[in-house]
Amino acid sequence: MRYLTLSWSTSRGRDTYGYSIRRLDDTTTDKRYRCSGGGYDMTGTVLGDWLADVYQSELQALAPRAGAWYSKAGGYRTNPDRLNGLYGLSINEDTGTASIDGACGIRSVEMIAAAIGIGFRATVNRRGHAIGYLVTHREESAAA
Repeated sequence: MRYLTLSWSTSRGRDTYGYSIRRLDDTTTDKRYRCSGGGYDMTGTVLGDWLADVYQSELQALAPRAGAWYSKAGGYRTNPDRLNGLYGLSINEDTGTASIDGACGIRSVEMIAAAIGIGFRATVNRRGHAIGYLVTHREESAAA
């Protein structure tokens, strides 16, 4: 099983001093994903970045259900099928890459992950704040 740890810190950079920093560390690969700022879903952002990095080919297969598509020739187009579209998932038609806008919310990221068979089980501290996620796969859940 894969475990993702979450942590907060505060920037001490010259132009970003005092900004919040959200980090996600993948304990399997030792890769770190981070974002800074505030006023949006920072947890969704780092989780979406991780998902897009680790499961790129699976996300590309969801292209027909993406919430939006982009190409230089056609510009930015949204999915007219609001019921089946995956809000927050975008496909760059020029490169074929998928990206996730985690600022759309943690629930949108979880729905995109569920579409490829990935689930997250949060671990929380005494205050009820998420400090990490246990990543589950549909195949593993069925075998258990």
